[in-house]
Amino acid sequence: MRKMKKGLSILLAAMLLLGMLAACATNDEGFSSAAGSSSSSKVSETSVETGAEESSGTGDASGDVQELNLRAKAFGNNYDVQDMGWRWMMAACYEGLYRNLADENGDTFELAGAESVDISDDGLTYTFHLREDAKWSDGVAVTAKDYEYGWKRLLDPQYGYHYSAFIFNVAGAKDYYDGKGGIDDVAIAAVDDYTFEVKLVLPDPSFTYKLVATPLYPTREDLATAAGDNWGKDWTLCVYNGPYAMSELLEDNKMVWTKNEHYWNADNVRLEKINWFAISEDATAATMFENGQLDVFDASGDYIAKYNQDVEAGKYYSLETDYPGTVLLSFEFEKGGTSGLMQNVKIRKALAYAMNKEEMVDAVYGRYTPAYGLVSPAITVDGKSYTSEPVKAEYDEYVGNTEKLQELFKEGLAELGDTREPQDITITFLSYGSATEDQTEREYIQQSIEQNLDCKVELNTVGDYNMYKAEYEAFNFDLLDSGWWSDYNDPQDFFHIFQTGIYDTYGLYSNVEYDALLDTLNGEEDIDTRMEIFGQLEQMLLVDDCACIPIYYSDKHYFIQNWVKDFHTSSFGASQDPVMTYIEGKNA
Repeated sequence: MRKMKKGLSILLAAMLLLGMLAACATNDEGFSSAAGSSSSSKVSETSVETGAEESSGTGDASGDVQELNLRAKAFGNNYDVQDMGWRWMMAACYEGLYRNLADENGDTFELAGAESVDISDDGLTYTFHLREDAKWSDGVAVTAKDYEYGWKRLLDPQYGYHYSAFIFNVAGAKDYYDGKGGIDDVAIAAVDDYTFEVKLVLPDPSFTYKLVATPLYPTREDLATAAGDNWGKDWTLCVYNGPYAMSELLEDNKMVWTKNEHYWNADNVRLEKINWFAISEDATAATMFENGQLDVFDASGDYIAKYNQDVEAGKYYSLETDYPGTVLLSFEFEKGGTSGLMQNVKIRKALAYAMNKEEMVDAVYGRYTPAYGLVSPAITVDGKSYTSEPVKAEYDEYVGNTEKLQELFKEGLAELGDTREPQDITITFLSYGSATEDQTEREYIQQSIEQNLDCKVELNTVGDYNMYKAEYEAFNFDLLDSGWWSDYNDPQDFFHIFQTGIYDTYGLYSNVEYDALLDTLNGEEDIDTRMEIFGQLEQMLLVDDCACIPIYYSDKHYFIQNWVKDFHTSSFGASQDPVMTYIEGKNA
């Protein structure tokens, strides 16, 4: 669901603009989806350089400078597209075969790096015909060799990319990754400079959707080889094939993108410069937004009510959209956690139902949708939102019933032969990051568990990623703050993260029956059959095993200055995508 709200004074202009957009939103080279619309030192209020008096963006006839000021809660340090890196950055500075564009009507996936594609009758061979005018930011042509190298690099076992599984269905890919075959046996090939061919083992209805994901973007072999271990770490070694190029970085403070004049569609990119500011606290960002130093504010809590009033008064406009992410809590399955209790399903369920999700999202965020299933409703199947609530009935049975929750918890202790009283037990809750709202959420979860189960919860909030990783790898936790934001529009992307050996960041859950059931989706194209399998997987994962705790489904709620036109947010590309944005009326 996407909602655009504007003051009455600009509504008619917006309607005319949206009418023009609708006329060109899709064509015979694109496919659309009705889906709804990703570390980290922080900066203090006083350390943010706004650059408001140093504007160098090119102005238009009205005197408006084509420069956009945006906020990120933190900057990352990964510029390797095969490693996903910062999806919100990669999808704007780089480009793959397809681009995900979106407005209030939903997401549209349009050919970008490719001009056309031929798909064989058996659905196994894809032949992409690339744009011959596509260039990197240093003026070098983007060729099929760049796609071949990027995709084969993704599979190279020496790098261990998580997203290699995206293309295990390519002939020879899994064998190469597993060390059982050679790179020349992988059916990924540059037929010529502008023809890129891929052959699959089985038909895959989600394959085309995956092509907007950054791991399947092209990579320059000459630059990656020369950079060696610094590839993806040193931004000055990067080149870009998207509408913007990163041109400046002040660590943990400010990042600048400038228009890529070599971009194939540069004539239709109107912004000359985009300034990103690392601002961890909403209060700081809100002040800058109100002062006109930020053009867009992703709000939550009390700010939503406050700025909704300003929208009604015509001061700003807003854009609300679903976003394909589910915030989760995971358990430590390898050793049972620091408490030694996490391998018991009744213990896990007692923890899962000890928190009131509706109360939490309302009290902490004032937004989001409580989650009773794994898959975000922003994901669509056959044009319809994926909706499933497998844990709702059991959740309703326990939530708010302290006596019943404690009884369930004690049953779990008895099954483990643990004779401790609940008040003598400490549950360790490991999380990463220090934003105020995130910490408020953790404290709410802590208090809910302590009050309902009569045990202690120790918060271990780590702001340094290397320290967090060390805690995780040492299994120093019972509960883990986690989540999944889908990379392509198919429910399967949510389920594969719990497959044995795919990811090590979801508590190391493993179930051979779950793995086998998930494998039956390979090559299955019938929608009804796929939906039935998804239902069985969700039942096994959330109800039978309680492998994780879905808390809420993500969304985006932006408030935008009236002078910002054509601001977009996509589900599977850049979460804030300025490729069509321009400034008009700021100096009026």
